[in-house]
Amino acid sequence: FDPYAGAPQLLFAFEAAVIGGAGSLWGTLIGGIVLALAQTLGAQVHPQGFLIGGHAVFLVVLFVRLSASGFGLRWLLHLPSRSAP
Repeated sequence: FDPYAGAPQLLFAFEAAVIGGAGSLWGTLIGGIVLALAQTLGAQVHPQGFLIGGHAVFLVVLFVRLSASGFGLRWLLHLPSRSAP
């Protein structure tokens, strides 16, 4: 038993909850399935690719959600907003 063994599982659980939507039990279940599929596909490419595959899906979903709220690419690159004159 190692008291520090749960940190990676906690990170995967957090990613599944964010992918599926916080506060939604069924969304978290779907997020876990999406995360597992991404990790499986990543492991087919490279033995350590499951980490990259899962984190890449998490970052894409996070970026898409931030883009929808206005903190996407424009905020990242400090571009002016497209407001009407």
